[in-house]
Amino acid sequence: MITLLQLDYFRRLAATEHITQTAKELYISQTALSSMIIGMEKELGVQLFDRSKRSIRLNQAGKLYLKYVNEVFAALDNGRIALQELTESAEKQVSIAVGTSQVWLPMMRDFRKRFPECAIRQQNNTLEELIEALRSMKTDFVIASVDEIPDPDLEHVFLKKDSVYLCVPKTHRLAGRERVWLKELEGEPYIDLPAGTPWREYCTQLFVRAGVNIKRVLECDYSIRAALIDSEFGVALTSASAYEVDLFKPNCYVPVADAFAYRDMALFWNPKKYISKAALSFRDFCANYWNDREQAP
Repeated sequence: MITLLQLDYFRRLAATEHITQTAKELYISQTALSSMIIGMEKELGVQLFDRSKRSIRLNQAGKLYLKYVNEVFAALDNGRIALQELTESAEKQVSIAVGTSQVWLPMMRDFRKRFPECAIRQQNNTLEELIEALRSMKTDFVIASVDEIPDPDLEHVFLKKDSVYLCVPKTHRLAGRERVWLKELEGEPYIDLPAGTPWREYCTQLFVRAGVNIKRVLECDYSIRAALIDSEFGVALTSASAYEVDLFKPNCYVPVADAFAYRDMALFWNPKKYISKAALSFRDFCANYWNDREQAP
């Protein structure tokens, strides 16, 4: 019979695909780890990894089995949290994964004001990591565009329609415009985010749809893009949410006129993951947050 220890070792090896590293992390020998995995494969009657002299890779059968193994440990974790809530010993914490946290700061700040007893654990991830965090139930929620998370097994609630802005230095030829079309950026020096980030992936699709060839001159994270734009290294696209918190000050924001230049932002969760009372409070708060702001005098 396959034990929980074997399942735990399997999922850890599946994550690293490296015998030496995994054995070191588990404080066991490579031989012991290999023997345990091989014994597990014999019990199942199928190989879970493709092996060569220098590498080990999770194969199609392994990926399928990993999905169910993750659900086993998620169920155990759900049970632990449910019992803690029953005895009121659990910390009231909400975990959130996003592409960039700065633009969601007002919503998180206002949630904390209303629910000061709740703590927020937030992390920034690539798009691939966001999807994996939901599927493996490593986070309560992910904030992303509806189009970015196509998995039908996941659920979401709409947050807001997020339009697109062009961010340029005050001396730029487009700085005084009321609006700009994407086609006007043909050949424009462009400052981009690193590959894999949700906003980078979205903007790439925008340029393709508009038939625009940008001139990518720099790749950097959010923390220095504003300074680079202000120093006239290039321009960048940003969102209405970034505009609302003035993420790129002291630069100018020009609305993008193309009708398709917007994202429907949503809060996603995995219905298989236990939703704590704190997480429920956060979900309900976010579902009404933007409507409440628009209706406020």
